[in-house]
Amino acid sequence: MTAALPFRVEFDHTSRELLVWKTYGIPPRQTTRRKAIGSLEELAVEIAIHRHEALLRHSLAQMLASAAVKHLGADPGCLEAAVKSLSDPSSTVPVSQIRRGPVVAPQQTG
Repeated sequence: MTAALPFRVEFDHTSRELLVWKTYGIPPRQTTRRKAIGSLEELAVEIAIHRHEALLRHSLAQMLASAAVKHLGADPGCLEAAVKSLSDPSSTVPVSQIRRGPVVAPQQTG
């Protein structure tokens, strides 16, 4: 099953343009906007902008993770595991494990 994305790209054979449809909001107050891209030059600019945004967001995520470890005492491994867990819609791992790590059942002595 593929995740539903808030955009779609189509090609208009009549106008020879790529059409980008972006959906914003949550129903019933959802809106859709359309942008036509008619040249390869404009398309190259759009691709560069979106890749740049992704690079900036990745850099910000790296800085936030470093700050969490340095200033808040987060365990880097636990933090990464929590982030991966939050990215997985089927995960039920508590975010509290960022600081404490996984809960280990007490061992019975016998």
